[in-house]
Amino acid sequence: MIVDASSGAALDQYELHQSITGTGNGVTVGQVSIETTQTGSGYTLTDAAHGGTIVYDSYNSPQSSPRQNARAFSKTTNSWGNGTSSSRESAAVDASYGLAKTWDYYKNSFNRSGIRNDGRGAPAYVHVDTGLLNAFYDDNCFCMYFGDGSSQNSNTPVTALDVAGHEMSHGVTAATANLNYSGESGGLNEATSDIFGTMVEFSADNTGDPGDYYIGEKLNMSGGYMRRMDSPAADGRSLSCWNSGAGSVDVHLSSGIGNHFFYLTAEGTGAKTIGGRSHTGTTCNNDTSAGIGKDKAAAVWYRALSTYMTSTTDYAGARTATLQAAADLYGTNSQERYLVSKAWAAVSVGTALPDPGTGTPTPSPTTPPSGNALANGSFEQGTGGWTQSDSIITNSSLQAARDGSWYAWMMGYGADAVESLSQSNIAVPSTGAPKLTFWLKVSTQESGSAAYDTLKVNVNGTTLATYSNANASSGYVLKTVDLSAYKGQTVRLEFAGTEDTYLSTIFLLDAIAIG
Repeated sequence: MIVDASSGAALDQYELHQSITGTGNGVTVGQVSIETTQTGSGYTLTDAAHGGTIVYDSYNSPQSSPRQNARAFSKTTNSWGNGTSSSRESAAVDASYGLAKTWDYYKNSFNRSGIRNDGRGAPAYVHVDTGLLNAFYDDNCFCMYFGDGSSQNSNTPVTALDVAGHEMSHGVTAATANLNYSGESGGLNEATSDIFGTMVEFSADNTGDPGDYYIGEKLNMSGGYMRRMDSPAADGRSLSCWNSGAGSVDVHLSSGIGNHFFYLTAEGTGAKTIGGRSHTGTTCNNDTSAGIGKDKAAAVWYRALSTYMTSTTDYAGARTATLQAAADLYGTNSQERYLVSKAWAAVSVGTALPDPGTGTPTPSPTTPPSGNALANGSFEQGTGGWTQSDSIITNSSLQAARDGSWYAWMMGYGADAVESLSQSNIAVPSTGAPKLTFWLKVSTQESGSAAYDTLKVNVNGTTLATYSNANASSGYVLKTVDLSAYKGQTVRLEFAGTEDTYLSTIFLLDAIAIG
């Protein structure tokens, strides 16, 4: 429980779970650390650090009823698997590790806590059926299933890292846009899982399975992979380019359009070696372009998915959604938005926008004072001078600073939360008309003019200004607060954020000054 030291009011509360780190040796992930739970004299594959995720042995229950014989993995020692399929625990290590890394990716990248953003882990079942070369997510039971492979892939369990990320991401899609699993929407659904499964692989940074844009490359498939994002049509079946019949083919094949778009957005054109594998950057229109980087590309896709896409979004709608997401994150006239449009044109969806060039910042209506009573108001010295309730001050590339590289990222949880960023012992000038100025960018999933999520500016405990989701903006906006009442005083400045239970709002702060 976190309480206000002055008033005693409850500010926040959360549970701390005691987790135990075990040693695992998986079939595809190799030797890794996994989170387990001690129960009496033994251990179970229950990951308390990631929402209580439990891995079960399906004991080859049929695909039609995969839980009928299931039992949770348990043993007296905390060492699991031997790295081969001869131990039933090895596939469970793969699954436990992969789901934890997927959870971590969504949490660290988008502040999303689990599939439904409710802190709950989804149960997983390995050893489903016999000879099943498949893995799947079922939103009806909020769980994931993994087969043991077949003779087609030397009976390698379908528990690779990017597969775990792929399946868990189906749940994220169900909890956000809820894309229909048919037609072009179904292709986007599958592409979303390939995109984030790939990002999980990059994020995990596992030396035995380095990041690349191949899907299922660790599953011993005859062609060396299940799908390729850089060149989907290389498998002889998937679509690299949109056509009018895209909605009539299997969703695993039409997903190639979205996969190809994402690769070109992230990496651009031209041949590359990524994760030790060859990648091609060919396009459908013989154009060339640069990429914006995989982290920015993923941020655009996630915002489009969670804010603008709906159950019936098709590829044309996905283009509209990602262009709006890029405008939200990086600006309407940004190179990022332009290159997103170039990547869509490169897969035959729409045309590219006019190149905005490198551009220059739009002149601001007023200029912050040259003298600044604040310490480190631009955050370029990291956290120096500031007190933060969480890791608010950041140089993450997922958002852009107004100036320099560092900025303050407040809220964005999509759940009940409070945050505070403050600085004390600030000497307000004793002459002139002192004021507080700062740049604020507000991005939200809320709609309408009601203030559901707020950011308050407090001076010595008094609220002088309040901003909310209703102040959403495509870029940073200069804000000014009159401090004449505090002329010549020493004050404490606080930015206090509050978010309600549903939908997220992000408040970005930069270039804060008092003078």
